[in-house]
Amino acid sequence: MNFQAVFILGYLLITIAIGIYAAKKVKNSKDFILAGRSLPLPISTAALFATWFGSETILGSSVEFAKGGFLAVIQDPFGGALCLFLLGLIFAKYLYRMQILTFGDFYKNRYGKKMEFIAGICLIFSYFGWVAA
Repeated sequence: MNFQAVFILGYLLITIAIGIYAAKKVKNSKDFILAGRSLPLPISTAALFATWFGSETILGSSVEFAKGGFLAVIQDPFGGALCLFLLGLIFAKYLYRMQILTFGDFYKNRYGKKMEFIAGICLIFSYFGWVAA
C-alpha cells in the first residue's frame, strides 16, 4: 500500500471516529444543528467561513479575476463578506435571542405556519443555486 492510500485511509478513520464521538453527544435536532449553542467563537467562525467561502469562492473567484480583473470579483467574495458582516452587526443578536433553528422558524413565529411553508419553498429553490455554486 502506498503512502497516499495510507494517508486517505487514516483520514477516513479519524473522520469516522470523530463522527461517532460527536453522535453520542447529539440528543435532539437543536444539538445537531447548533451543537447545543456551545461552540466556542473560533470554531463557529471557522465553520461559517468554510460554508460561505468554500471551493466556489476559491476556484470561481480566481477564474473571474483572471477574466475581468478586480472589478469582476467584487460580488464574490467581497459581497458575501459584506453580507455576513452586516447580518452579524444588525440581525444576529436578535435572531440568536429568538432561539430559532432555521429562517423558516422565523417566518412561523412572525407570520404563522402558512408563511413558514411558503418561505420554506422559496428557500429550497434558493439553495439549489447555493449548492450548485
